Amino acid sequence: MNPKEIAFETRFGQITGLQWGQGNKQQIVAFHGWLDNAASFSHLAPFLAEAGYEVNAIDFPGHGHSDHRAPGHNYGFVDYVIDIQAVMENFKQPVIFLCHSMGAAIGQLYAAAYPEHVSHLVLIENVGPIPAYVKGTAAKSLREALDIWKPHSLVHKRCYSSVDDAVKARLQATPMDGEIIRPLVRRGLKKSEEGYHWRTDKRLKLRSFFRMSEEQVQDYLSSTQMPCQLIMAEPKSYALNYASVEDRIAALNPQVISAMPGCHHLHMTQAKTIAKEILAFIDHYSHPEQNDKPEPKQHPRPFHPF
Repeated sequence: MNPKEIAFETRFGQITGLQWGQGNKQQIVAFHGWLDNAASFSHLAPFLAEAGYEVNAIDFPGHGHSDHRAPGHNYGFVDYVIDIQAVMENFKQPVIFLCHSMGAAIGQLYAAAYPEHVSHLVLIENVGPIPAYVKGTAAKSLREALDIWKPHSLVHKRCYSSVDDAVKARLQATPMDGEIIRPLVRRGLKKSEEGYHWRTDKRLKLRSFFRMSEEQVQDYLSSTQMPCQLIMAEPKSYALNYASVEDRIAALNPQVISAMPGCHHLHMTQAKTIAKEILAFIDHYSHPEQNDKPEPKQHPRPFHPF
């Protein structure tokens, strides 16, 4: 199933994306992870489209084909919530949020602020922004970020002679079958006279100037009002390998926890299985009057606090 290119004009630039299942009545808006793009849903979205959903996966600014922030600006975490707000103006609410990694942290913030816009919240491999602010490190962290910011360059110096070479390079950071990651890599590349280089804005790799406290993060998580599904890799991946993760899951209190063997990008490597989990969750919590439907299967993890 070939996706359709989509674009949203905002007052701060164009946000692009991919759409599967055009015209299907029920709408899903999908948000990718850090340094990924809309094509990370290339394997999962077709299954959801076949089930009757229109899946709209966006490229966050600085990623994929979306515009970059203006020169002199950085990529503050909360600024991405403003990007979601601009995109949501193009949809009839409520919609289903499908969010992976960084996109899960951002999507959850928007859903907490505007629960009337989101009917179901599916979070894959994330429960809030990390790392959180640590008391006593504010000035030191700000200085480090400023020192890194001052000499930064937007010029891409690394080029690849072919898409295959870029795929091999990305596999060093994200190990999986090369053909699975190829759509994501192709969307993240731009061809020049020197070869292929990444489209992603180099400022995405700079240090954050400010971070939320753990108390703030858990406050947002506990404010989730719509049915929520948390999907995690088993064993625990690097993305959820930190001390406060149990407290965050308790604060989020998702209706369904789905944990299964896989990696951080299991929505790509196990798309069919993930699709079944998501569809069962949406179906169950879309018809509260049909209480005879079985609860979606829970897959508890060893550290699950309940």
